[in-house]
Amino acid sequence: MEEFNMDEFNNLSADDQWLFLTMLLLLSEADKKTDAQIQQFENDLIYKNRFSSKSAVVDEIHSHKKESTIIVPTGKTYYRARVFKDFSIDKLVKYYLQELGKTDEQIKEILKTWNKPQKVNALSNAQFFASNDGQRKYSTEQIAIRNAQLKWRKSVKYKGYGARDSTAPEPDQVKNGRANPDHIRYLYVCEDQDTPVYEVRPIIGDKVSVARFRLVKDVKLYDLTLPKQSLENQSFESVEQYASSKLFGAIGAMFSRPFNGDPAKYIATQFLAEEVKNMGFDGLRFNSSLNTGGINVVLFDPDVCKAVSSELVEIHGIHIEMDAAQIYKIGSSDQKT
Repeated sequence: MEEFNMDEFNNLSADDQWLFLTMLLLLSEADKKTDAQIQQFENDLIYKNRFSSKSAVVDEIHSHKKESTIIVPTGKTYYRARVFKDFSIDKLVKYYLQELGKTDEQIKEILKTWNKPQKVNALSNAQFFASNDGQRKYSTEQIAIRNAQLKWRKSVKYKGYGARDSTAPEPDQVKNGRANPDHIRYLYVCEDQDTPVYEVRPIIGDKVSVARFRLVKDVKLYDLTLPKQSLENQSFESVEQYASSKLFGAIGAMFSRPFNGDPAKYIATQFLAEEVKNMGFDGLRFNSSLNTGGINVVLFDPDVCKAVSSELVEIHGIHIEMDAAQIYKIGSSDQKT
């Protein structure tokens, strides 16, 4: 719906004002009905019938099957992030020692005998120094470190987690997710590189491994982003039409809504994901609630998408935007309260 404009409202005739207010009331009732349907659907699955539902929410998923179907071709790139906990510097140390002229046997022995602090110390001499004439010069070690870093960036595909650790975990390690129950492997990916970093909710100072995936086959996705996009600029011929689109949009919002790890809150979206899976889809596409404009994708078969590389990013800051406080007054502006 468009935002309420008081100036335009005042320019309407008395009859049109009454018609407008009546429509506003009906649409408000449709919004309440939608909220009640979603709430009832969730409560029934949690407290009454875990594996079956006759809710209008389920009917809505089926009724929009055709317009919500998208085919994503083989080769499509997706991204997935994990907070990085164990950075191995052995490869970088190896390149550094090669640049210093060490033999393969010497390098093997050094890597075997040095502990992690010794390896870190060996790489910490990368600061340039100034000579007496003011010209910057680099030591042999500093040049070796620089060349080792260039070689590492160019030759190492997985700078973060490797292919195995970048994909969905093994069934025994799978916990409840937005679309999957315990022990059922689904792959959660994003369509851009930034959104998965937001999705893992890192803190300042964290290092995040962002893996690049590619589809190895065409997949059919159920697109839950369409309602949000279409509702913004769509006009409706009836309250019923608006209510139907509102309900479908609310279903998409269920998948975007953050639940802070409460497994009971995942039951409704898990049920709908299973319904979509049984309809012959390979996955779901929905909006990210943590990164505006970001798109999340869940693939029911993790093997249709293979990791091909990973990069490391470090979190230096977190930006929060807030709306201005809104104060609503009833009555004229000169009315004392």
